[in-house]
Amino acid sequence: MMDSNKVSLIICLTIFVVIGINAAIYALFSRGNQTGDIELFQRSFKRLRNPWQEEDNNMQELSRLVADLKKHERHDPPE
Repeated sequence: MMDSNKVSLIICLTIFVVIGINAAIYALFSRGNQTGDIELFQRSFKRLRNPWQEEDNNMQELSRLVADLKKHERHDPPE
């Protein structure tokens, strides 16, 4: 069994770490550039929800361009 000094030390260290993390988060959001930080978090969460969105958009664009090429190829056959 742990003695009470070790238990109280662990509790104090845990409280200190939690307060430190909360203070760091508060300092991050209390700066003058709140909009930039919020936008950064929003982009991060969007990326987490759909990590391949940019690649999917690029593939859709490529697919559309290939379809356009095929359509023009049918209308204008090579000579």
